[in-house]
Amino acid sequence: MRIGVMSDIHSNVLAFKASAEELEASGCDEYFLLGDYVSDTPYTRETLDFLYEFIDTHKCHVIRGNREEYMLNQRKAIREGRTDEIWIRNSASGNLLHAYEQLKDFDFGFFDGLPITFTYSKDGLPPITCCHGSPTNVRELLFPDGTNTAEWTAKVPTNYLLSAHTHYPCVVKFGHKTFFNSGCVGIAIDEVGIAQCLMLEDDYEGGQHIWKAIQLHVPYDNKQVIEDVYKSGLMASGKWFVNHNVHTLTTGIDKIIEFNRLIHNLAEQEGAPHVWPHIDERFYEQATRQLGIPDYRRL
Repeated sequence: MRIGVMSDIHSNVLAFKASAEELEASGCDEYFLLGDYVSDTPYTRETLDFLYEFIDTHKCHVIRGNREEYMLNQRKAIREGRTDEIWIRNSASGNLLHAYEQLKDFDFGFFDGLPITFTYSKDGLPPITCCHGSPTNVRELLFPDGTNTAEWTAKVPTNYLLSAHTHYPCVVKFGHKTFFNSGCVGIAIDEVGIAQCLMLEDDYEGGQHIWKAIQLHVPYDNKQVIEDVYKSGLMASGKWFVNHNVHTLTTGIDKIIEFNRLIHNLAEQEGAPHVWPHIDERFYEQATRQLGIPDYRRL
């Protein structure tokens, strides 16, 4: 039995298709799709169209990520007239707006119908708890060495916890239990031109069934993705945030946590308003320069 796991596609249909082809060639019987299908790279519409096709032609278990929740929340804010929360074309929300504008009613219905966690269970095989962030929160970060990661792994009723969201692929043992992270298909960390995905294979150890994790590193044309960031208007819409994404696609270096924290610190130091998404562009530019991220906006 082999299960292919793909997560954090982030609108990168080129990496998505390459991962799917690799997992199919590896003989996967079923697939887990763990959320964050949209935003951050140019191909939101193409990604969703391929996702629906893939679900229709393969046995898939699909959950929602934080990006899908953002899209649902934005639609609700628009419908309720909460103007302060509506996305604009700036570094805070322009990237998300670019993805939102490519969505159709069917997409929102699809997102809304997805669970945020599920337990995979099949006769004769150990069950697996699957989620995007944590079993109760799509935005919770379960890093390999996180205290909350150990706590959640101990807390779930299965011996296996499979998560995504952090973009850090790993297999970590906590006593007799195991935590997996499948890595990131769309904007991988520490690798350039590579989509990260996972294959789970049933095996035996000590006379009992176990799940063995095989991390896959699949090449794709990241240079084409970067070129299309400009052609699609994504860079113009998302500005310094998308500039950071291009840096990660180019170098494999991801500083998004430090980036966001520094932006808020800079605004607080000046006593400036910084209620998201209405944050002054100068703080994004300052954070970019302080972290040593090049300016890719005019390449």
